[in-house]
Amino acid sequence: MLIELNLIIFHVMETSILKEKLHLIVDSADENLLEILHTVASEFEQSNFDLTPEQLLELKKRLELFDSGKMSFSTWDEMISRIESK
Repeated sequence: MLIELNLIIFHVMETSILKEKLHLIVDSADENLLEILHTVASEFEQSNFDLTPEQLLELKKRLELFDSGKMSFSTWDEMISRIESK
């Protein structure tokens, strides 16, 4: 399932392009950024991101909406106003 998730997430940008961009960032990073990236990578390796088939389907649906420009977004203030008005 993790492989399926990666295919869905990276369908916009080919993995090779993403790796190339990350190499450029790492190559020019200072010590602080390298420590942050190392921490993120370590946490990711220790995590379990298995999604259910239903979750994968929902993720795919939302990514398709995002890619097509049909997904709407709200600011934090707009969201709070909607919640408070209920």
